[in-house]
Amino acid sequence: MRFRQGDPRRLVFYGLIAVGVAVLIGGFYNVQILQRDIYLDKSEQNSVKKETQVPARGLIYDRNGRLIADNRPSFSLYLVPAQTTPQTITTLSNLLELDEGQIKKNFKRARRFQAVKVARYVEPEVLTILQENKLNLPGLEWRVEPKRNYLFHRSFAHVLGTLGEIGEEELSENPEYEPGDLVGKKGVEQALDKDLRGVKGYQFVKVNAMGRKIEPIPGKSAPPNPGKDLYLAIDARLQLFADSLFQDRRGTLIAIDVRNGEIITLLSKPDYDLDLFAEAVNPQVWSELMADSLKPLFDRSTQGLYPPGSTYKMVAAFAALNEGIVTPQWSVYCPGYFRIGQRVVRCWSGGGHGEMSMISAIRNSCNVYFYQLGLKIGIEHWTKYSTLFQFGKKTGIELLTEKAGLVPSKSYYDRVFGPGGWTKGLLANVAIGQGELLVTPLQMAQFAMILANRGVFYKPHLCHKLVDKISGAETPLSYPAQKLNDIKPEVFETVLEGMRQVVAGGTGWRAAVWGISGGGKTGTAQNPHGTSHAWYIGFAPFENPEIAVAVLFENGGSGGGVSAPIAGEYLRKYFHYQGKFDYTQYRQHVQRQEQKQREQARLDSLRAAGAIAPGDSAVFPGED
Repeated sequence: MRFRQGDPRRLVFYGLIAVGVAVLIGGFYNVQILQRDIYLDKSEQNSVKKETQVPARGLIYDRNGRLIADNRPSFSLYLVPAQTTPQTITTLSNLLELDEGQIKKNFKRARRFQAVKVARYVEPEVLTILQENKLNLPGLEWRVEPKRNYLFHRSFAHVLGTLGEIGEEELSENPEYEPGDLVGKKGVEQALDKDLRGVKGYQFVKVNAMGRKIEPIPGKSAPPNPGKDLYLAIDARLQLFADSLFQDRRGTLIAIDVRNGEIITLLSKPDYDLDLFAEAVNPQVWSELMADSLKPLFDRSTQGLYPPGSTYKMVAAFAALNEGIVTPQWSVYCPGYFRIGQRVVRCWSGGGHGEMSMISAIRNSCNVYFYQLGLKIGIEHWTKYSTLFQFGKKTGIELLTEKAGLVPSKSYYDRVFGPGGWTKGLLANVAIGQGELLVTPLQMAQFAMILANRGVFYKPHLCHKLVDKISGAETPLSYPAQKLNDIKPEVFETVLEGMRQVVAGGTGWRAAVWGISGGGKTGTAQNPHGTSHAWYIGFAPFENPEIAVAVLFENGGSGGGVSAPIAGEYLRKYFHYQGKFDYTQYRQHVQRQEQKQREQARLDSLRAAGAIAPGDSAVFPGED
């Protein structure tokens, strides 16, 4: 178009051109200068790849520094969304039995060049096949990453717990997680997951249009920080020894250091093989574990709810003595049974115990005495002291599946049976640890700690300390002392004297440790589904307590005959490691006692035959 000189349209035309050029310059300035960082970031998302580096999970040791769990190298497979073809996904899914839909779903959460983990713990033989066919599998990458390794496959199962792939809910709640991450699912692996897992590292690299690496970007990387090492309060020697005592029987043994609340042993049987959970669990194996009637995945120490039987009689004793309802001298005659209305309840000793006071009733575990004591104290006092001794609430141990148990109250019975719809017989039953009352074995171990310390206790805990791998800094995992201030010292002394006599010749004599005093209580809890459960709780030494124990055998029968001997074996081993019990001297003592018993039996036979006069001793040639 041509314009004559002075044509106004000419000025308009060039003005429009100038405005357009100005707009273009302004746009370039906006994009290149003002919004440089925004478009640079978008550009880098298409040309820069972020490679995540998985940190080594913290090691786990016992209280003495013995290694319990470490890590071993393994191979993981990744796919880069921008490079991966449908054929790659199909090939891997068929070879490794992966879910194609889940892989595609994980792709949607990732950037184009962000590698997504699709498989871990790949066998070397399988990896070799994939490497040989790398050109036919665009988008496939492999990396060396740590795999959890357990040095004791079963004994620590319910303490350590399991690892598992992160779930949908956990992914949405925490932005630092990525699809395919392993997290703690149970036990201390779950409770201290944040400390054990460490912090991921990352590296940014430039890639070309095909997604191939060109070079790392300087200054934009961070090495992974390994997880902190965990030292348990558990003593591996005692944990393994306790395991050997149980063999194939069902139950649990818990031992607590009463001076700080550290759990020295926590064993639940049956257990499971930790190696089954070190990688993706085979669905068939999982189904078998879930269907197993013995419930190996069930932690009996913190999840199991049981009637405590006669081990709970001390709660009724504390309520009655501390409230001034009875004195230690209050006595009851036990003929072997007691009538409540139209119902006759029996003592475990069919012939009866005769006249019983508080201490002798504890020593002999007399049901008739505590039936009548329960009726005297009433439901309100019984509930008050049950709660005071921490029943009906969680202990706060690191095992997050812990149950609180059940302490029935007046309101509970009114709710279940209706106001006035329940009888005194229910109260007589709970006074001896039966009926609706339910506790965990850990709560009973805590109860034994409270009794040993005359009212002082600590939060039971499995973990001793955390240690930073890089700095070496230690973080102690300890808790302050708590105290029951409402119980009179003389009441403690009365109940504890009864417990001392239980071990020194009473129903719990099989738990005694030669040369070391102790206190304890046996229990045989009736079970509506089969044979009674066998209980024992106790502590030692009596004067300066160190350790409290709780032993339960499901359907074990007699507490005094089954659980007390196991507690005795365990305590002897504990004090042996402390240098306070000598097995050789103990055996020699036993041999001397057996020799005396044989000699006494021979003398009795001679007297019965008239060979020697009563009161005479017989000395034979060669004897002193």
